[in-house]
Amino acid sequence: MREAAKLFKGLSKIDLPGRNGAAPSLLTRVVVTIALLVVVTVARRAIATAVPGVVPFSLQFPAVLLATLLAGWVSGATVVTIGGLYAWYLTMQRPNGGPTEAELATLALYVVSAGSIVAFAEVFRVRARMLVGGQAALQASEARLELATKAAAVGVWEWRLATNEMIYSPEARAICGFPADGPVTYEMVAAVTHPEDFPHTSAQAERALDPQVRDETPYDYRLKLADGEVRWVTANGRAVFETVGGETVATRYVGTLQDITARKRAEVERDEGAQRLALAIDAGRMAVWQVDPRGITPSPELNRIMGFAEDAQPTLEEINALYLPGEQDRLRQAAQDALACGERRFEVEYRARRVDGALRWLLARAEILLDDKGAPRSAIGVVMDVTERRDSEERLRLLAREVDHRANNLLTVVLSTVQLSQAPTVQALKEVVSGRIAALGRAHQLLSEARWEGADLRRLVEEELLAFSLGEAARVTIEGPDVALSPAAAQALAMALHELATNAAKYGSLSKPEGRVAVSWTRGRGGPLNLRWAESGGPEVATPSRRGLGTVMLTRALAGPLGGTTHLDWRPQGLVCDLELPGEALEQVVASA
Repeated sequence: MREAAKLFKGLSKIDLPGRNGAAPSLLTRVVVTIALLVVVTVARRAIATAVPGVVPFSLQFPAVLLATLLAGWVSGATVVTIGGLYAWYLTMQRPNGGPTEAELATLALYVVSAGSIVAFAEVFRVRARMLVGGQAALQASEARLELATKAAAVGVWEWRLATNEMIYSPEARAICGFPADGPVTYEMVAAVTHPEDFPHTSAQAERALDPQVRDETPYDYRLKLADGEVRWVTANGRAVFETVGGETVATRYVGTLQDITARKRAEVERDEGAQRLALAIDAGRMAVWQVDPRGITPSPELNRIMGFAEDAQPTLEEINALYLPGEQDRLRQAAQDALACGERRFEVEYRARRVDGALRWLLARAEILLDDKGAPRSAIGVVMDVTERRDSEERLRLLAREVDHRANNLLTVVLSTVQLSQAPTVQALKEVVSGRIAALGRAHQLLSEARWEGADLRRLVEEELLAFSLGEAARVTIEGPDVALSPAAAQALAMALHELATNAAKYGSLSKPEGRVAVSWTRGRGGPLNLRWAESGGPEVATPSRRGLGTVMLTRALAGPLGGTTHLDWRPQGLVCDLELPGEALEQVVASA
């Protein structure tokens, strides 16, 4: 059939209308028929002149064949009919009265034979035309495929299993780093496949070549070229199966190869970027959200911030219900102000109440997404819990005000201390003033360490008596529960303890090595603080005839705005001083006069 197609292809080069796939026109059929009949008639006349009495039906057969091949079965049948009628006419013109029986049989045989020629010639013509058209279509398809593979940088490969021969297109050779010329062997393909991926590609080939599996799944793997370069490729393959010896086996494995290194690198960069973003969001304790006409798209972190279960899917209405009154309006206004300024991004801090009732400060940063007409269609952003920051800022503001207030009070106390301090000599006066100011400094240090939120009474007592114990812990005993002092109470008690310790070191129990001081205190829940200073083992004590400056300082330290009292009991074995401060003076900052 292929040789016949070549013959027909040669005949079809004659420029006849209708030969390029369409049915021959009536004009074509008439022209072909007349031309062939003229040729046959001329030939017949020539033979009849040379050999009188012969009716050469055989001359009709080539005409029938050519007419059918060139113009179709209608033209061939016309030649058969006209030729037969012409032969009948010639026999009827004989002087002996018409055709013989042999001539009639010959004429009948001619009609049957010529009809068979028309039928077979038509089949041949149609099949040959289809084959020629198929070859042309195949060539066009191959041309398109070649153009597409070049444009897409796709390589084509084929593995002929019977000979283990590898056929690689120029694009496939370039991808694998093979020479442009020369054979490609299985060993070359195996060598260029990355060692870590070779087991995977081999297993994929086995599944594809298995008649029971015939896996055609695309697969990605790496190539390691001779210069060390690593490339990612994707392969698509399909096995061709044939029956050999009654068994279905794969004879060829064909497919494509495409370099996807750039895509893989982009995927890696995208994944790394997503990981960095996730880490940043997690480290910043940020919750991602999106709002559109369908509602809100929450995240586990948003659920955590708002107090929902981690896997909950709260509705927009449930989220909105957590805003404090007026806060949602502030958010809307911030978005509208941003759009009015030509911006799409905005941020605002607002208050919301968690599902469990806890009040939180939240910071929302959002971007408004617009539709084709420039109208808002959705918003996407993050929200962070900034309650701790807001609380810290508020504490700092309060602390700054308190420091200013305390500094003014401290300067007032120092000024009063200097004005009330007396001594027989300048050096003695210097020592008195320095000691009292140092006591205030120690109280101030304790308050600073506690951020001015309060000072520990035990540490305050220990700091004041440390210098007077001369390194002997047994000389001073301290006993009492933990009590936190307000800044004003800490400064007052520091001054009082300093006066008592100074007096004991000069005139009381601490003036002798065997002398002792016991400091104890009690306080009920919310009640006053009762502190006792008891001396023993020192010189015999008598009630003084007049109030000295130390006594005045001691009394004034707790009196005034604090509302405290001081009671001195001058017992012979040692001074006992009872100090009392109201409970409210311990728990709040009280301004000094």
